[in-house]
Amino acid sequence: MTNDKLLQIKNLKKYYNKGAIKALDDVSIDIHRGDVMVVIGPSGSGKSTFLRSLNLMEEPTDGQIIFHNIDITKKSFINKAGKKEKVNINLHRQKMGMVFQHFNLFPHKTILQNMILAPVKVLKMPQEQATEKALALLARVGLEDRANAYPIQLSGGQKQRVAIVRALMMEPEVMLFDEPTSALDPEMVGEVLSVMKELANSGMTMVVVTHEMGFAREVGNSMLFMDEGKILEQGDPKELFDNPQHPRLQDFLSKVL
Repeated sequence: MTNDKLLQIKNLKKYYNKGAIKALDDVSIDIHRGDVMVVIGPSGSGKSTFLRSLNLMEEPTDGQIIFHNIDITKKSFINKAGKKEKVNINLHRQKMGMVFQHFNLFPHKTILQNMILAPVKVLKMPQEQATEKALALLARVGLEDRANAYPIQLSGGQKQRVAIVRALMMEPEVMLFDEPTSALDPEMVGEVLSVMKELANSGMTMVVVTHEMGFAREVGNSMLFMDEGKILEQGDPKELFDNPQHPRLQDFLSKVL
C-alpha cells in the first residue's frame, strides 16, 4: 500500500424508497494506488452498489467520491486556474475498467473487434496500434488464437478473460470487478482468478467484490466486510480471516469457510 490515495470515498449513501432501504449507509474508505481491495459480505449487503457507485453507474444519494482531487458526484469543480469547470464523468469512467458477472461482449463482433472498438472510437487510437495491443493482451491471457472467433465460440471462462483484457485496452488506473466468477462453471473459475492474480502482481489498483475467499485471503492487501450497507470491519485479509472481531463477520466466515 502506498500513501498515494487514488480514490477517497466519504460518507457515501444510497437510499431507496425515501430512505426506507439503505443500500449504502455512510460508507467512508480510501483506496490507494496499488491496492487490491477485496469486498466480501452476504448477498444484499451493499457490495455491488458500493462498487458501481465508484464510477457513478449507481448515482449516490449523498456523499463524496474524490478521484484525481475532483469530487465526481458533483456537476462541476473549480480548476487550477480558479474557474468553474464541468465534471466530465465519461473521462473518469475511462480510467476505471469494469468487469461484470456477465461478459457484455458484442455477439456479432469477433473477439478482436470487441477489444479494439472502444480504444479506436473513444481514445482515437489508430486501428493498427489497437490491433497490436489487443493481440498482445490476448496472448497475455492465453487466447491469442481466439482473436477471430465470436463470443458464442468461447467458454464462459474464456469470455471473462476477454472481458478483463478488453477493459485493459483503455489503460485504466483502477479495475473494478463485480463478482467476476459467480456466473462461471466451477472448473472455469481458476483460469479467471489466475489472470486477476497476475494483474494484481503487476501493480494494478483493483477493487474486487467476490465470494472467492481463497482469492480474497491470498491476493488482497486490504479487505472490507459489508453488511446492511455499512463497512463493519476492514483491514488486512489474513488478519480478518484468522481473527475476526465483529460478531457478524465471525458468523459470516463460519458459514462460508
